[in-house]
Amino acid sequence: MQNKPKAHNFILENRSKLVLSGVHEVGSFNDTEVVTYTTQGELRIKGKELQIVMVNVESGDMEIAGKIYSAIYSDNTERIPNNFITKLFK
Repeated sequence: MQNKPKAHNFILENRSKLVLSGVHEVGSFNDTEVVTYTTQGELRIKGKELQIVMVNVESGDMEIAGKIYSAIYSDNTERIPNNFITKLFK
């Protein structure tokens, strides 16, 4: 029996609170960008004064607060290690 991928939801409230489900990893974060890996691919959240309010990797739920300017998906589902060799070939 195959496991169904967990559903991914994206709920943005007043451009200041983002609630996500289906998150399986947080790649990186700072106060202007949060990179997450979801069941639907990589998701980059850009904004100002961003904070991760809550993240639960077991359930795949995440909440981000701050001024949210953009959300960009890519088909990248796995994080690429950020090491010397990968930087060389960029």
